Amino acid sequence: MRELVRSFELALEQLDDQDREIVVMRHYEYLTNTEVALALSLSEPAASMRHLRAMRRLKTLLGSASGESRRS
Repeated sequence: MRELVRSFELALEQLDDQDREIVVMRHYEYLTNTEVALALSLSEPAASMRHLRAMRRLKTLLGSASGESRRS
């Protein structure tokens, strides 16, 4: 479990600031999409799209990390 958490944290660190910010707000601070939109001065659809794109980037990074650990 620690290895999974560490992989997630490493991938999160690789995201740009905007992506990291929205992932942290949604998944660590447990803010709703409405709350995130207000905090970032975005419309709800824009906040939702930003979150979706950040999660896609994070998924790609995690996929890359798991592929590397399988090769080791």
